[in-house]
Amino acid sequence: MSIPVKSVNITSTFWSLMRDCCRTKTIPAIVKVQKETGHWDCLTWHEGHQPQPHPFWDSDVYKITEAACYFLMTHHDDQMMAHVEEAHPDGYINSYYTVRGIKDRWTNLRDMHELYCIGHLIEACVAYETLTNSGRLLEPVMKVVRHIDATFGAEPGKRRGYPGHQEIEIGLLRLYELTKEPLLLKVAQYFILERGTKDAKGQFYWDSEAWARGSDPEDYNTMEMRPVYRYPRDYAYHQADCPLVEATELRGHAVRAMYYMTAATDLVRLTNHDGIRSSLSRLWKDMVDTKMYITGGLGAIRQWEGFGPAYFLGDTEEGGICYAETCATFALIVWCQRMLRLQHKSEFADVMEIALYNGFLGAVGLDGESFYYENPLRTYTGHPKERSRWFEIACCPPNVAKMLGNLGTFIYSAEDESVAVHLYIESTLEVPGTDAVVSMKTNAPWTGEVEISWTGTVALSLRIPGWARGYKSSVTGEVKDGYLYLPKATDGKVDVVFGIEPRIFYANTKTGKNEACIMRGPLVYCIEDVDNAIDVDNIALSAGSVKDGSPLKILTDEVIPVVAKGREFKNKNNAKLYDDQPWEQSEEKELVFIPYYARANRGGKGGMRIWCFRS
Repeated sequence: MSIPVKSVNITSTFWSLMRDCCRTKTIPAIVKVQKETGHWDCLTWHEGHQPQPHPFWDSDVYKITEAACYFLMTHHDDQMMAHVEEAHPDGYINSYYTVRGIKDRWTNLRDMHELYCIGHLIEACVAYETLTNSGRLLEPVMKVVRHIDATFGAEPGKRRGYPGHQEIEIGLLRLYELTKEPLLLKVAQYFILERGTKDAKGQFYWDSEAWARGSDPEDYNTMEMRPVYRYPRDYAYHQADCPLVEATELRGHAVRAMYYMTAATDLVRLTNHDGIRSSLSRLWKDMVDTKMYITGGLGAIRQWEGFGPAYFLGDTEEGGICYAETCATFALIVWCQRMLRLQHKSEFADVMEIALYNGFLGAVGLDGESFYYENPLRTYTGHPKERSRWFEIACCPPNVAKMLGNLGTFIYSAEDESVAVHLYIESTLEVPGTDAVVSMKTNAPWTGEVEISWTGTVALSLRIPGWARGYKSSVTGEVKDGYLYLPKATDGKVDVVFGIEPRIFYANTKTGKNEACIMRGPLVYCIEDVDNAIDVDNIALSAGSVKDGSPLKILTDEVIPVVAKGREFKNKNNAKLYDDQPWEQSEEKELVFIPYYARANRGGKGGMRIWCFRS
């Protein structure tokens, strides 16, 4: 079972600083900007209002409301609660069509995000009702769900539509688990199974929708040919070119894909749908084996913000590659959590941890008020990539706040008296439905030492991280699927030490990378010009030992750098594109690498890279 937010108290120094920063700076900063830009009030606007809202705006309000609720479950804050109470709408819930003309609602499911926004409203409802148990938001949410069920479905007289951007499926299934209302499961299952199907004429729903608007879905010269498409009717962008049970690879927009996988995984757990279960295993393997960055980032193609061909994983934003959107990594972490609810398999938790500490964490500046939308693995000298205070399409900052507020639910899972530890983050868990309390002490991610004690009766299963160079446990147990299962015991303690040291990693040759990078535990490291008096663009990493450096202060964070040796490539004719003279290598030097999440917080010339040439 999932763990309630209020059951976990995170005491980790590493994460407490970031969560406190999020609670006291990030969320207030997001609310402030939403109010300044009109997002916050758009749900109260009437037809004809100027300016007119963007189709996504509603979701931004819902997401930050959800994030605030998570923090309020463990930290009472009158001002934050006032923001939450202020945000809730009722009546028809879509500002875009309310302002621009309600007669056009539900006419363009492919592009206009009505169902997506309602999905985020439903998730906010789950958080708000968990916090307050008031029913205040549940009533209007169920009203709109009933309206959706009356409009869409396989029954005669209903539209056979489904959302262009998946999300409502997640919200429906989460609210179903909270309320046990069968209608929520029914609608979610319809949207998931209907997606990508064709009618008797071989047409998709969005084709008939386009014809109804007076457009030809095959026309290259209209907006039916979206800029993100490779060709007309490129519904693979939405993962809607075939039913999920027929899908063989992940294609298209990465965030949509991860939301889809998350909802489908929940549906399998709730209904035991074997066909979808097989598809999930197939698509997971496709992602981790051929399409995921070493940081847990997803999306190698900027044009459609999503997946490229297998092994196509360029490092820079130059040329429209390496999108690695923050929201995609956020959604990957959530999918991993859901896969762990199906099966305790360490691979799921390993990917979740890599994505959390690398692709996700660095998206917010250490100041707590600046953000990345994209997360490239390399930036060039003279072209720094600075974080932004806000984005016109602002999906990423609220998702950062949601993850940090909800983090406790990713550390553990529990079933009766069995408790699984998926992430090693210092915290205390009050095991739901029992009087047992589990306490974890660790200085992870900097060390591999973990002490877990408990009162009451529990049976622990501890993940053995994929990065660990061996482990020692004071209590023996059975290893299965990468978890160490300990026997049930009352009032006990276990000490575990996971071997942690810097390591050099190499990419599969199919990626075209004859390069190397450094990891230490779950952290991916990068090199910046701030720490190194060299041209980062031309650095080569030497084979051999890497070691821990002396602790380094980056703003308020103290990190453990890694020291390695390398050389700088030089060429007198380096202005020439091609030359018959080879590049020379400088004398070997010591190089300082820092955790990727801490990058771009200290100025510098902009040079940063994870993968380095091999010397």
